[in-house]
Amino acid sequence: MWVALLAAPHAAAAPQALSRLFVPPTPDEIEDVRDDWMARTVDIDGFQLEATGLGSANERVDIISHLSGGNRHYAAVRFPLNYEPGMPHAALILCHGGLIGVSVDEAANLLSTFPGQCVDDEYFILIPSFRGETLTSSFAGPFLSGGAKSYADRDVDDARSMLSTVLAQTEYSDIDDARVAAWGISRGGAAAMLLKVRDPRVRRVADLFGFTDLSLPSVQAEAADIVNNGATPTGMGRVIYEASVEPWLSGAMTLEEARLAWIRRSVAWFPEGLAPIQVHHGLQDLAVEPAHSVLLLDRLSALGPRPGDVEAFFYPNGAHGLNSLIGQGPRVEAFLCNLQLGPSGYCGPMTESVSGGVATADYRGSNSVSRNDLLFVVNNAPAGSAGMVFLAPAPGYFPSGGGYVCVGGGATRVGFGGIDAQGGFELRIDLQSNHPAVSSFLTVGSSAYLQLVYRDLGNGNGNWNFSNGLVVPLVP
Repeated sequence: MWVALLAAPHAAAAPQALSRLFVPPTPDEIEDVRDDWMARTVDIDGFQLEATGLGSANERVDIISHLSGGNRHYAAVRFPLNYEPGMPHAALILCHGGLIGVSVDEAANLLSTFPGQCVDDEYFILIPSFRGETLTSSFAGPFLSGGAKSYADRDVDDARSMLSTVLAQTEYSDIDDARVAAWGISRGGAAAMLLKVRDPRVRRVADLFGFTDLSLPSVQAEAADIVNNGATPTGMGRVIYEASVEPWLSGAMTLEEARLAWIRRSVAWFPEGLAPIQVHHGLQDLAVEPAHSVLLLDRLSALGPRPGDVEAFFYPNGAHGLNSLIGQGPRVEAFLCNLQLGPSGYCGPMTESVSGGVATADYRGSNSVSRNDLLFVVNNAPAGSAGMVFLAPAPGYFPSGGGYVCVGGGATRVGFGGIDAQGGFELRIDLQSNHPAVSSFLTVGSSAYLQLVYRDLGNGNGNWNFSNGLVVPLVP
């Protein structure tokens, strides 16, 4: 029977054949997927500014391209309405729905549902097209990204490479590395959630009816209808058929490879690292059934999330469409605006190093004193150089060397180290330190201010320079 299936992919498949494909993942398979993700590189190469125009509110919109997996990939960068050069602004990665590409106008449709609390005014919006799909704009026409379509899998690779490439460009140095979020709808919701799991730079994610498990009975039924009855692959059926079922039945993939193909697109099996998340789903959704969100929430609940880290809203009359989820806009924007409550970049304008980049502050872990897991990170510093980190109870801004000091009075050196070949620097910050110079202000309700000063040989104003600052509001 298996030989017949492999030789004739469109022949009827016995129910047990497809059920074998959809057996729940084993721990080893979950680990195999994680190993695969870890082995994938994040490309930072081939940046080009393709076009610049104006959006619907006369805001600046750039069409850019870069290389992702050897393919030229296109994306749009929409500037905030209240863009202020030299000052850090948060960023939102917009992961589009559908299976054919994205228009820059999708950002306008999203923003029209928001009440105007922060995103439209203050956030950069980054819009990847995904490989094999077209990015269109009213001012520059269509741009087709190279490579084969890879729904909710290589989509994530493209978004990660886009983010890294954009952050490395001086013209976008005002994007705050410490405040990046993702938003996704349908297929894009799945991509946005997987992006959050796979990339610690993404702090929170808003998901609108994204699929979470490609082994749910409804998905299996769509696959069986395509294989056994010749149904046209559309929507979820097209995703599972093209990604897993057809390659297995045709012999292009082994059974194990086909299983891993749907597992790595199913974020419900990888809930760790997904929070903070806000989920929205219409109860009348016939394209992605609400069971996808219910399952995900069950998995997240089992992890014991902190209060406020997981929010969910179900809409009795909501269907598979953004505008059918009445009231989602204010909820989503408030959730995204809460990026302002955590650590964030501040200070500017800053200056380039001799190597040409602007070093930008970032972090991993949290601003919780009890968890004490804060890692101060700096990106885009001169590779192979070295630096020192200063911690202060207040901000500042005055020139020194080749740049600007962003920490105020009472600044204390808390560590030093080398900058790696990718321009990265990391230092663990002890928020429970009993050092007399810092313990007095490392208290819940206060804020700590961090900055890296690094060696910048050849700088005409002094052989040192600075990253921007990171302000850390301390919580229990």
